[in-house]
Amino acid sequence: MAAENARLSQARTWLDEQKLDGLIAFNDGQNSFLDGNAVYVFSGSRPIGRSAVVLARNGSSILIVEPASDLERAIRIAVTQEVIATDDLPVALAQVLAQTGLDRAKVATVALSKQSIRLARQVGGMLAQPARPEEKLASHLARLRSAEELAASRKATVIAEQGYKRLLDVARPGMREFELAADIYTYMKGLGAEDNFLLMSASQHNLAVRAAGRRVLEEGDVILGEITPCFQGQFVQICRTAVIGKTTPVLQDKYRLLQDAMRRGMDAAVPGATVAQACEAMNDVLRAAGYGDYCRPPYMRVRGHGLGITSDQPGDLTVDNHTVFEEGMIFVMHPNQYIPETGYLMCGEPVVISHNGAISLSERDSELDTVAY
Repeated sequence: MAAENARLSQARTWLDEQKLDGLIAFNDGQNSFLDGNAVYVFSGSRPIGRSAVVLARNGSSILIVEPASDLERAIRIAVTQEVIATDDLPVALAQVLAQTGLDRAKVATVALSKQSIRLARQVGGMLAQPARPEEKLASHLARLRSAEELAASRKATVIAEQGYKRLLDVARPGMREFELAADIYTYMKGLGAEDNFLLMSASQHNLAVRAAGRRVLEEGDVILGEITPCFQGQFVQICRTAVIGKTTPVLQDKYRLLQDAMRRGMDAAVPGATVAQACEAMNDVLRAAGYGDYCRPPYMRVRGHGLGITSDQPGDLTVDNHTVFEEGMIFVMHPNQYIPETGYLMCGEPVVISHNGAISLSERDSELDTVAY
């Protein structure tokens, strides 16, 4: 089993500062690229069922997983001092709390509100008084990626870019959207993607991107791709636009607006600046071109967002989000936008905040590509 990671040490420091004896972090076996996974943050293991991490301020760190058959995998991956596998999480948790001797009046819970009501009530019955909820603690501690997580994010970006190249290679008029999406999905799984979130759709005039359906691809279609693979627990996302056949001067001109907005947003995303400032920098490019009225829903949703499992920070990139950028944050930035003359277009990269702005993890940033056939 690997040595205890830095985040467990950070959590112990936090417990000491808060004068708490321990914490219990939970997960229900679900993973979302838009939400952090508290058990993953504190254990390094992505659970396949209900799970919990019990961390004592001055003692042990224990991962509890369901089902019992997951023991071998969890032991191989986890950074906690101990791993327990069970088919009854509440029973195992009660035994661990008794063994560790935690002061049950001084326990914080993380992500308990996301679990079933029954489990929440069972946990409440184990404690001397209502636990202190710390729903955002794991996401906060994990907001800055480690060197290993950055390396995994770079690998995930390679997989995403190769998935998009596959799209350009195999897309043809006459294919159905779902056939193309299935090909890309399985191709990226073969490259090592542990998970994939994929939106991919096409139209002569897109209103937005959506899940692939039965629509048959045609010459002149604008294909939109939101490609989001995961590697070693790290999700990344690229947003791409490609035309089947020849592009038009209008498409090329409007796509350059998105590219310019992307560059402005990246330049503005320096440590100490806010998410709102970066969003306004992107919006300014569109306002200057006469599209200020379109810098709001339903013509766009957000200018990017955090990438979950590790942390969802800095959250959605909106003009109302005043979260401060910090060096080491990783998220997707995408000035995706509906433009009346062309329809919805997509342009976006996973970025890491450096001392002089956001740096794209992609080898080749988004271009308006064509599908030749």
